[in-house]
Order: sequence, then C-alpha cells, then structure tokens
Amino acid sequence: MRRLLVSLLGAALLAAPAMAEDEGPSVSFSGMLDADVWTDFTGKFYTNSELDLGMTAKFNDAVSAHVYATVNSMYAPSGGRIPAGTAAPNERWIDFAFDGFDIEYATKFGTFTAGDLVYQFGKFNYYFYKRLSMITPESFTRGLKYSLGNDMITQTLSLGVADANYGTGDVVGTTLLSLGEDQSVEAYYGVRGDVSLDFKSAADVFVGAEYKGAFGPLSVKADVGYKSLMGEDRSSTVALLLEPTLALGKFSIAASVYAFVDPDSTNYKSFMDTTGVLSSTNPVDDEMVIYVEPGVSVTDNFGIGLPLELHDDFLATEDDMEFWAVPTFYIYPTDKVQWWIWGSLVQPLYDADPFWGLGSEIIVNF
Repeated sequence: MRRLLVSLLGAALLAAPAMAEDEGPSVSFSGMLDADVWTDFTGKFYTNSELDLGMTAKFNDAVSAHVYATVNSMYAPSGGRIPAGTAAPNERWIDFAFDGFDIEYATKFGTFTAGDLVYQFGKFNYYFYKRLSMITPESFTRGLKYSLGNDMITQTLSLGVADANYGTGDVVGTTLLSLGEDQSVEAYYGVRGDVSLDFKSAADVFVGAEYKGAFGPLSVKADVGYKSLMGEDRSSTVALLLEPTLALGKFSIAASVYAFVDPDSTNYKSFMDTTGVLSSTNPVDDEMVIYVEPGVSVTDNFGIGLPLELHDDFLATEDDMEFWAVPTFYIYPTDKVQWWIWGSLVQPLYDADPFWGLGSEIIVNF
C-alpha cells in the first residue's frame, strides 16, 4: 500500500506541470506532520508520528476532488498518540494508509460532497488532547453531504455508511450562526446506529454546541455535548469544555477546563469491563482536566510556557488525581513550523511515586 500511494503521489507531481499546460485540473497538496521523541527516565524511549497528506484536483470553480492518506503510529502494535504516546522506536517505519476521497460540486443551490466524510465535534485547543474532541471522536462515513449558507447562517446535512461494521449508518447535521465579525455559535447533532437492529439498543445520539468569541485581548471557546448511549437503559453523558486565552503584549495565559458528567458511571463500568481498555464513552483519558499555562514570547521565534495541570481519571472514584507541571520551550523557525522541547513532572495525589519525562516535538503545517 505504501509503495502504491507513493507511486500515485509521485505520478501526480510529475503530471501536474503537463496538466497545467493542457489546461487540465490544477493539483495542490496540503497536510500536517507531527512527530516526537521522549524518555520516561526508566531506560525507555518512545517515538510517535502522525502525517496527514491531502491532494486536491481542482477541475474548475465548481468541481474539485480530494484524496487523503495518513501515517499514524497510534495504529502501530504498541500504539502512540501524539504527543508523548508509547510507540516503540522500531515501529517508526509504518505504512501509508488510504484515508478517504471525495468529490465536491458547488452550485447556486448549495454544495454537494460525495465520498468519505469526516466529522469531529468539540475539538480541544489543549495541547495534550489536540487531536481529540469531547463531543464526538474523529468519525468516518462514506456518503453524501449537502451544505447551504451565507455570511450569517450555514446549514449542513450528511448521511452515509459508517466505517464501524456492515450495518452501521450515520446521519449528521450542523448549523453555524455568525454573530458578527468575532462571534459565532455552531450546533451539532446526529445519530449513529446499526440499521439491522432496533434504535434503543443499537443507536447513539449526540447533540452539542460550540461558541467562539473574541473581546479585545481575550478569546473564548466553549463547548457542551450530550450523548444518549445505546443500550436497554439508554444511559446519558454530558461533556463540558471552556478554553479562554488572554494575550497582553509578550505575555499570555491559556487555559482549559474539561468535565465529563457521567451519572450512570457508564465510562467507568465500560473501562473495568474491558480490563483497562478505554471505551468510546468518554473520547479522552480524563473525566476532569484543569490546565493553565502562563507564557512569554521572548522573541518572534522563541517562547517559554509553564503548563500547570490537574487530572482526574474518574470523578466517581477516589485516589486517581494527578498534578502535572510541563515547562516547555517553543521555537518557531518560520511560519507554520514549530519545535517544542519539554520536561514533565507528574505527581500523583495519592500514595505513588512521581513520574518524570523529557521530550521534543516538531509540528509542520503546509
């Protein structure tokens, strides 16, 4: 698969100039690379990687096609989510994987997209969960999406076949309201379920909303998400996220407060029933996180931050809270390139030894 994808991408690059001469589709590439290496001072080292690569072929102002490929050490045998995952260095040579395609057609009646659709609602700004989200995890479905909007309101609706099993489908909608230049509210809602079974025992329902606003030096993002989970008892969960950022000259403070309200303890029960494998009930590792990072930009290319954090795995249990301190140097060689160098102290707030770490992470967007 890796050789095939590399050959196809190479052929596309070689063909692009000829296409331009023949007035064929214009071809462009975009993507993101995130890679790290770190040690826990026990004699072990870890390397984690993620590469997302997209190719766009624009045929005219109305029609374009997209192809996506990915490399992600999270799917290696030892796993390795960015940042500070536990992927083994000998698993660094992982294959490219086909990650989807779509065709987009823009008309005066709206935009139609057919192919592999991705939705992920309630994404974190918080660095440790920057690839994760608190309303729905990154979810894939092959189907059709319709979008219609203007400067004030945009509505989308999609339906398709989910990449879960033979019988699971998705119906997802979003409504975006622009409340002026610096304010917006977006609502999310959807159902994922097995069409061969009854709704009560085989379908999850989610509803959520996200607010974004800026008030001078203060910017705020706030999310709320509700889930009604499949099962005879139809248990429910609520996720809350608040992420303000204050920038005053060279000084800044970023914060994240996350809480996962689980009145039926479905997340804890599922975690215990699967012998330690975190279920999808809670898309992240903690049921409560408080993160505050004061920082200073020393120059345009160098900054320093001190993340201070409180983590709680399960709100329904005791003796599982931890305090984290993660001093970080931020280096910006140029636009869209970042190099983070960090050390970490994880101090359990119960009878356990502290945990130390030291690592480096490079992030490139193009």
